[in-house]
Amino acid sequence: MSEKNEESRASSISADSALDALENWYHVPVLGAVLAFMFWVRVQAWENFTQNGQVYFSGNDAYYHYRQVMYTVQNWPETMPFDIWTNFPAGTLAGQFGTLFDQIVATAAVVIGLGSPSQQTISMTLLFAPAVFGTLLAIPTYFIGKRLGGRLGGVFAAVVLGLLPGYFLSRSLVGAADHNGAEPLFMSLAVLATMIALTVAQRENPVYEQFLDRDVAGLRRVVGWSVLAGITTAAYMWVWPPGVLLVGIFGAYYLVKLVSDYYSGTSPEHAAIVGAISMATTGILLLSSIEEAGMGVSGFTYLQPAFSFAVAFGCVFLAALARVWDDRERSEAGYVAATFGILVVGIGVLALVLPSFWSSLQSNLLTYLGFSAGAATRTIGEAQPFLSQTSRYGLGMVGVIFLEYGLAFFTALLGAGWILLRPHFRSGNPRRLGGAAAAVLVVGLVFVAPGIGDAVGTLLGVDRQLGSLAIVAITLLAVTVTGDYDPEQLLVVVWGAFITSAAFTQVRFNYYLVVPVVVLNAYVLKVVLGSVSLDKPASQVEDVDWYQVGTVVAVVLVVLVPIAAPVAASATGDGASPIRLTNNQGQQVPLQSATTVGASNGPGAVTVWDDAMEWMQNNTPEQGNFGDANNADQLDYYGTYSQTDDYDYPAGAYGVMSWWDYGHWMTVEGETIPVANPFQQNADNAANFLLSQNETEAANALDVVNEDDAKTRYVAVDSQMVSTQQKFGAPIQFYDGPRNLSTGTFYTQNILSQYGEDGQVTNYRSFRQLPTLHHQAYYESLMVRLYQNHGSAQQPQPIVVDWQDTFQTATGADLYSFDQSASPIQQFNSMTAAEQYVANDTTAQIGGIGSNPPEYVEALQHYRLVGSSDDQGVKLFERVEGATVEGTGPANATVTASVTLNMTHLAQGNQTPQFTYTQRADTGPDGEFTMTLPYATTDYEAYGPANGYTNTSVRATGPYEITSPSTITEDREIVTWNTTAQITEGQVIGENETVSTVELDRHVSGTLGDTNNTTQNNTTQPNVASSEITADSVNSTETTQADRLDTQSPFGAAAAFVAPAVVGALGRRYA
Repeated sequence: MSEKNEESRASSISADSALDALENWYHVPVLGAVLAFMFWVRVQAWENFTQNGQVYFSGNDAYYHYRQVMYTVQNWPETMPFDIWTNFPAGTLAGQFGTLFDQIVATAAVVIGLGSPSQQTISMTLLFAPAVFGTLLAIPTYFIGKRLGGRLGGVFAAVVLGLLPGYFLSRSLVGAADHNGAEPLFMSLAVLATMIALTVAQRENPVYEQFLDRDVAGLRRVVGWSVLAGITTAAYMWVWPPGVLLVGIFGAYYLVKLVSDYYSGTSPEHAAIVGAISMATTGILLLSSIEEAGMGVSGFTYLQPAFSFAVAFGCVFLAALARVWDDRERSEAGYVAATFGILVVGIGVLALVLPSFWSSLQSNLLTYLGFSAGAATRTIGEAQPFLSQTSRYGLGMVGVIFLEYGLAFFTALLGAGWILLRPHFRSGNPRRLGGAAAAVLVVGLVFVAPGIGDAVGTLLGVDRQLGSLAIVAITLLAVTVTGDYDPEQLLVVVWGAFITSAAFTQVRFNYYLVVPVVVLNAYVLKVVLGSVSLDKPASQVEDVDWYQVGTVVAVVLVVLVPIAAPVAASATGDGASPIRLTNNQGQQVPLQSATTVGASNGPGAVTVWDDAMEWMQNNTPEQGNFGDANNADQLDYYGTYSQTDDYDYPAGAYGVMSWWDYGHWMTVEGETIPVANPFQQNADNAANFLLSQNETEAANALDVVNEDDAKTRYVAVDSQMVSTQQKFGAPIQFYDGPRNLSTGTFYTQNILSQYGEDGQVTNYRSFRQLPTLHHQAYYESLMVRLYQNHGSAQQPQPIVVDWQDTFQTATGADLYSFDQSASPIQQFNSMTAAEQYVANDTTAQIGGIGSNPPEYVEALQHYRLVGSSDDQGVKLFERVEGATVEGTGPANATVTASVTLNMTHLAQGNQTPQFTYTQRADTGPDGEFTMTLPYATTDYEAYGPANGYTNTSVRATGPYEITSPSTITEDREIVTWNTTAQITEGQVIGENETVSTVELDRHVSGTLGDTNNTTQNNTTQPNVASSEITADSVNSTETTQADRLDTQSPFGAAAAFVAPAVVGALGRRYA
């Protein structure tokens, strides 16, 4: 019997030991599974980025990181001090690139490559880097969550993080090789280290006298953790210099914490020591990183260390002030009033003494925390306000947040609110309870009635958004300074508040917000467990009731189901999300799953640009060799150059003009020098050029960026730049040229409406895919004339767009309303008939759809198409001198020169895409005329990259045909004038200054009334459109008004708009 008892006891001990081991270590396998899942989700589509032996990345910044990593590998561990291969003609300091992020990736590549990594090894290392950084974020997330919500809370936070499908996931997918993926990791490490330092200080209560007594043993842990907090904060800014915002967050935290400690009867000295040491450490470390003078935020300047030292000084000052206050036996409330009084006075002095710095500070506050964005900032996808997506999805604020976080954001708000209000509720003090209730009411009113914030902003003389922000901040400040808070919990709430403001201001900062959201959910789980007495070790929990388990399970499901159910659905192979929202147009908007987002990952449009850039590398001269200058050896692609404000490029260097989005692709894929780049350098000059309404304006825009011996020679335009639904609107926001331009100058938005019998709108729908109606300025803009017409003249067609009403949007812009039951397009047999119709209908316009301008568009004289991507999505143009042609023809007539050109690089068998370039000139009383023609017809082989010129792939099929319209003499003779002209490549590029002279020959083709020539009695001018719309229903002059597109549904009306554009595009593609 005794032996059986011993065996039973041993078995019991063994079971207990196993349970204890499970309780102590369950988080390890769970975290391992979370890490494995997160990494798999992020890398599952990696093969989409390796095509034909080449490694691609997504976005544009990733390519500049690739350039920086390549430089660091070659010059390890140095980073590129100055780059002359962008921002033509000045060069640039990389600023946010060439940072610790690039050094880490370069070091990993060196290790993987055993000291000498190949280009493929470096590319693959960078390709996977964001997935590694994104996965590793689960580790500090677990530890922060554990400190707020226990071990189970930490695990819960990590699981939620792994399931979120939003912006953090997209910025940490394989291929998204930007510093964005690493920023949350380093920021979280800094916050975690600071939390630990604060808790150590709270436990050990360090004071100033210990430093005087050199109490090393008593200060070792506090000082050690504080220094580590400072190092991790500096490391975060080494990854991303604008991360100085985190120093501001810590500054705000220490202000609130020290004041609230004193008000609650606790010495503020303990936390002040942590703040002073950590921030001083950060400042000292950042002194070594200064690369440029000034107080700019985008690069390493004096701002980062100065701001860090300022926070450290503030901590010391508030601790010293507390001692003075104690010595004089002043009240706690007086200390609070004095602190904020000094702060207000200090801000006032700063605004008066350094108004430019104050203005810059206010501007940055608005940019990063103001819940809004300027027009130029809104052209950057990642810098748009978070809630701007309400119009994209047709959802309200709650719906947009739900798509990003499920319900986790709202439960996190509850957790933050409970942290702030709990001390007041537990105090039992009616005054504090009333203050807490008032705070909730005020914050609610600001969101419900934004006019209150506008009024406060106007009163304070600051931006209206800052007015609302000030009300909320002051209200929350009043709550926190009068409460007694756990230092770690308060830090997370302050951190979360600032990051929430940042995330709602710029959508990209949601990759930061995920951590505060999930760790606050860990805290919520802890509170719920405590409320049902389950916040104890499993061995101590007895007699668990169903309601206890049910309560916990319900809370967990509320958070997990919205983000886990789509993952489960995709895992079953169904793919359809079981959770959908209904937008304001009755459409279903599904909540995406993390696995689906990861699986759909790919490089995007860069593959199209890669075609064009490959053509450019093979068919244009090396940088420094243009015009046979032979200076390529002065422009080493990975060379080390000293920093300068304006680099002096050698003769033969040249710039490539395009929109700034594509600058890094040009630098890396094309190994050429863009004028504008994603740093938004020269964005205004690019906008002025691309939107130029004539060649004189374009030349003036180029003069700003040209040097005497280094000029902008090429222009790259893609299909997105000329699409009003994609990038066309972006340059308008940066334009500062000679004209007063707005989006309404170029196009008008449209809606499809249902009209009642009384002629009033009863319902309407606005489709994002519904084309806009273009105005003449759109067709006159240089980038449209290049991309659509290849520089050729374009003639209007007798096509009329007719809408029902014109409304105004909230911003005052016109909005055209089309009756969905009527045809929006009418066609006429002649331009005269179309013009008469429009003259009698104020809600009608000739053209404006597809490539049909309302009025005649003149030809360009100094730009020619030279190459393109394989699908013509990207087209490359060269600015040339043009060949001068002088001639004589009939007096006071219009002369037309036209030539058919083959796009030889796109030839497939016997099929070669073609287009016709046409230019017109008027003759004088003596019949003389002059033309400048940008396309050559012969002598192509004499010039190419070997002698510093372009090997153009666009070549003529024959000479120019120069004609004049038929005329009828007094003798009823039908007279035509024509001749041909060969133009050499040397004439076009300016190497041969010979002027071509031509004389149009007079031909009598018949006599009016001659039955053999009755078809030649018209006097209309030839169609000079370089590319015709081939849809019979649109372009045929035989079509009657009855032949209209039927639009009895919204989709039919949309198709009526889309058809001409699509058919025209197909006509141009396969002409």
